[in-house]
Amino acid sequence: MGLELTIDEIVETLKRSSLTTVLVEGVDDVMIYRWLEDEIGITNANFFPCGGRDMLLQVFERRDEFKHLKTVFVADKDTFVYVNPPEKYNDIIWTNGYSIENDLYYGRGIEKLLSNDEKEVFLKSLDSFIEYYAFEIENFLSQKEFSFRNHPQHILCNIQHIVKQDFLEQISFIKPSENTINNVKENYDVLIRGKSLFAILTRILSNGNRQIKHSKNSLLEHCYRTHKSEMFTHLLNEINKKISA
Repeated sequence: MGLELTIDEIVETLKRSSLTTVLVEGVDDVMIYRWLEDEIGITNANFFPCGGRDMLLQVFERRDEFKHLKTVFVADKDTFVYVNPPEKYNDIIWTNGYSIENDLYYGRGIEKLLSNDEKEVFLKSLDSFIEYYAFEIENFLSQKEFSFRNHPQHILCNIQHIVKQDFLEQISFIKPSENTINNVKENYDVLIRGKSLFAILTRILSNGNRQIKHSKNSLLEHCYRTHKSEMFTHLLNEINKKISA
């Protein structure tokens, strides 16, 4: 994977290339795409990080400038997980969940690392975070101010394992509808931002009292190496299919 380039530099590089290229976001997910690149094989395709989702979409919109080249665009759905992506982006391979991290988490098998006591803390934290997160989803859908980037480590109380009251007051929290809460509860591995999901899990599995401590990266690798989810396998197959077409 290369250095960060401007949009013009990416386009110029692609104009001069002849190797099938898989364009990815490549800011926070470079490690995951390196695993994919290794699995697919660098002789079959070159994985090219664009430096973010907006950059990737802008390069996609200029694809006519390098139409001699076989390209595959892969992007996180991000907020498109709550609304359908625009038709103009139909040729992009989207993650099933909010991000590629969600597709790794999908199926929730990684939660088996939790002991019974840890599971209780995890579910209490998750339930409280879901209620808060459902509020942000409703704000997004109503075109009000929203944020999906508030880190669980900062807003969850370390003693009670619920979202801090002063934070809720600060954002003028209003309890969302039961329908929204239930939808997120049933599909949290798809709808909650993957970084937040792994953060909720990591705050428990990295606890100082544990004999075996896990970092976020070790949990991502655990998901990838030991039990690829149905949705991650689907994403990999879609990339392979476009490379082979």
